[in-house]
Amino acid sequence: MAPFVLSGTASASTGDLVDHRLGGSVDRAFGYLNAVLDGYQQGSGLRLAQSYNNESGLMTTAFVYDNALAVIAYLSRPSRENVRRAKVIGDTFLWIQNNDETFTDGRVRQAYAAGPMLFYGGGPEFSGVQRADGKAAFLWPFGFGGSAVGDVAWTALALARLYERTRERKYLDGAVTLGEWIVGNSVSPYRYGGYLGGVQGDGTTKQRWCSSEHNIDVYALFRGLAKFTGDRVWKTRARVAEDFLDAMWNPQGRFYWTGTKGANPADDPNEINPSPVPEDVQTWAYLARGDRGRAVDWTADALATTDRGGVSENSQLPAGYAVSGVTFSDVSKTLTGPVPNGTGNNNRDAVWFEGTAHLAAALVARGDRGKARGYLGQIASGQAALGAGQTIGLTTDPNGGRLSNPGEGGTWTGTALPARSGVVAASSAFDTGFGFGYFQNQHVGATSWYLMAALGSNPYRF
Repeated sequence: MAPFVLSGTASASTGDLVDHRLGGSVDRAFGYLNAVLDGYQQGSGLRLAQSYNNESGLMTTAFVYDNALAVIAYLSRPSRENVRRAKVIGDTFLWIQNNDETFTDGRVRQAYAAGPMLFYGGGPEFSGVQRADGKAAFLWPFGFGGSAVGDVAWTALALARLYERTRERKYLDGAVTLGEWIVGNSVSPYRYGGYLGGVQGDGTTKQRWCSSEHNIDVYALFRGLAKFTGDRVWKTRARVAEDFLDAMWNPQGRFYWTGTKGANPADDPNEINPSPVPEDVQTWAYLARGDRGRAVDWTADALATTDRGGVSENSQLPAGYAVSGVTFSDVSKTLTGPVPNGTGNNNRDAVWFEGTAHLAAALVARGDRGKARGYLGQIASGQAALGAGQTIGLTTDPNGGRLSNPGEGGTWTGTALPARSGVVAASSAFDTGFGFGYFQNQHVGATSWYLMAALGSNPYRF
C-alpha cells in the first residue's frame, strides 16, 4: 500500500475531518472543484462543472450526476463561499429543468456542455450549457440525451440538500418535480417492482431493466421529500424502491444483485441480472438504509485490489509506486481484453478511487473510522501522485477558446489544474464490466465522494 505521508490542517472545520492529517488534501480537493467550476465562467453566472479534465476525450461534458455530487460535497463544508458555489450549480439545474428543447416536465438529461467545444468530425459545435436558442445544451452526439432514474434522483438529492441548507423553496420545488417525473415515468410493471432505469435518448422509450443502484437513490430521495414536504405519499413511494432492494439481496453471497435484466431485446425483465456484481450498490445501500452491513464487508473483501507500478499487468503507475482500494465490480478483476473507449487492455489490479471513497463513507457511517482512514489515506496518496499536467477550461483556439480534437487539427489544452488537487477516476485504465471503462483522469465525481467521505458526510441521509 502507498504510504500515508500527507499532513496539514484544514483552513476551516478541521474538527469535521475523519482524519486530521487530511486537512491539506481536503483543501486542495475543494480547490480542484473551484477551478473546474470556474473553468469557463466565474461569478454567479449559470454553469456546470466539467466532469473530467480536457484531455479525457469527453471534451466539456458535464454529467449531472457529477455536478450533484459537487453540490453535496460543497455543502459538506458549508462555508459562505461553498454554499454560493453549490447554489450556482443548483440554480443551473433549475434552469435546465425549465429549458429542455422538447419536454416541459422538468426532467434533466444525462450530460450537458460545460463550455465551448467542437464535436469530433467537424461538429456539431456547442458554446456551453446554454444554446444560442436559449435551450439547455445536452450532449446528444455523445449519446447523453437520455434521462436515467439515478441521474434524475441525484439531481433531486442535490436540490433537496440545498433546500435543507438555505430553506429556499425553489430548490425543494425542483426536487419534487424530479421526484414526480420518476414516479410518472419509471414505475416497473415487472415481477420485482421498483423503478425502471429511465428513458432512452429519444426521451420517450422506457428502459425495461431496474437498477438496484437507481432504486437506492430513489429510496433516499423519496424519504427526504417526505421529510421536507410533510406528504406521506413519498414514504409510500419510497417503499416501492425498498421492496425492490429487499428482493435483490443475496443472503448467501452477502451482496445485492445489480438489478434485473432487460437491456437486450431477448432479455426477460422479470429475471434478476446475476452479473456483474458492482461495488456501489453494496455501499450505497448501507449509506441509505443503515442495514445489511455485510454488503460493506463483502465489498472490502471481494473487490479489494492493489495496483503496483512495474508489477501489475497493464499498470499505468510509476514503477515502485503502489496504491490500494477497491475496484468497480467482481468482473473488473477477471476481464483481460481491451478497455471500452480506451487504447489498452484491462488492468485487473486497478483501483477505482470513487468506489474506494464510497467504501470509506460507508465505514464512517457504520462507525468504523479506523478502517475508513486507511482507505482515505490511499485516495489522498493517489491525489498527490496522479493526474499531474492535466488541464481545464478555455484553449488557445481562436474560435472562442473551444475544445476540439487535436487529431483533427484542434486543441484541447487549457489551463493546468492546481497541483495535487483532483482525484483521478482510476489508478490505471480498467473495464467496469458494464460496457465502459475508467481512466487516470481527474474527476469531479471521485473528488466529490472523497470530500464527502473525508468530512463524514452521508449524501443519502437528511
